[in-house]
Amino acid sequence: MCLLINQPTTAPVLPAHWLSDFFSYNSDGVGVMYSENNCLIMEKILPKTDAEFIAFYNAHIAGKDCAYHLRMRTHGDTDLENCHPYMVLNHAEHGMDLALMHNGILSTGNKADPSKSDTWHYIRDYLRPMLSGNPEFFMHPAFSKIVGDHIGSGNKFVLMDNAGRVATINQNAGVFWGGLWLSNTYAWTAPSNTSKSAPVSKKASKLVKLATQQVNQKPIRQTYAPTYGYSRAGYGLAGSQVYPSWDDDGAGWEDNWKTTPSTQTGARNTRWDFDDNVAEYLMVLSDMDLDKASSVSLASSVDFAEMYGIDAFAEICEMTIDGDISEEWFVNLITDPAKARATFAWLKPLNNYEDA
Repeated sequence: MCLLINQPTTAPVLPAHWLSDFFSYNSDGVGVMYSENNCLIMEKILPKTDAEFIAFYNAHIAGKDCAYHLRMRTHGDTDLENCHPYMVLNHAEHGMDLALMHNGILSTGNKADPSKSDTWHYIRDYLRPMLSGNPEFFMHPAFSKIVGDHIGSGNKFVLMDNAGRVATINQNAGVFWGGLWLSNTYAWTAPSNTSKSAPVSKKASKLVKLATQQVNQKPIRQTYAPTYGYSRAGYGLAGSQVYPSWDDDGAGWEDNWKTTPSTQTGARNTRWDFDDNVAEYLMVLSDMDLDKASSVSLASSVDFAEMYGIDAFAEICEMTIDGDISEEWFVNLITDPAKARATFAWLKPLNNYEDA
């Protein structure tokens, strides 16, 4: 999942309140890429606090024409190697340096090396073989179309070469705010003036003024927003938080209280981390305006993922996003695992699954 951002030099420097907000949702690593003197520069960090991220931002991101990425781990270890950007091509072998950043969850084959991220697997299995013989193809509209259709609109890529050329895959699924392009609205506290369309103005000064006004407004987290997925505010604390779930009797969203695990040492609880990953998919469905699908309760979704695995759950989500199955079928499959198995023979209960 995570948050991926394209930043032009005209974008205002983000105040600390927005940087802290970004970090609170995505605290598993930060990276930036930009071109300088025909060289592709990449910097990465594993910040432990928002203060460390803010210092990195001011030193390596602020004012640059760049792309940067804040990671919230779904696959692979939490380390610098799994931080974005990733190298796709290198100058010695291919005549150019090309790197990629990714937002989303890919289920196109992640079992070869569980220590590596889904992005690493996708580059190895698809992008590098596709581009090795024709590196310039990454700038062709056909490349964006082919890859965009393959990964689905819930995933976004930004590729940059050493000359600073940028290709953004599924850009129309992202949003514009503060003079930036951001890959989603769920991995940060997106305000109401966030737009799917880039602001248009004859005068660049008006665009800068609008962007400055937007970033100067502090983030406001609404109490009814689903915080069970990306929000890191509860980690390191013991207590209760509110988690919306859907009432099948027609009452709509209800606030259900769930006690967070005590993790005062900072280490994550494995059970909690699994629930987080399932919830992220539901938020992607919501962000794609698939309201019926995203209304499935977290409990039902976790039960399905526990039975068949997180990759199987991801596959059903992506089939829904891509329109291969309807939202009604998604609801039926997730809430009735037996029907799901009868529908898709490839669904098999995990060996360690026990029906309590």
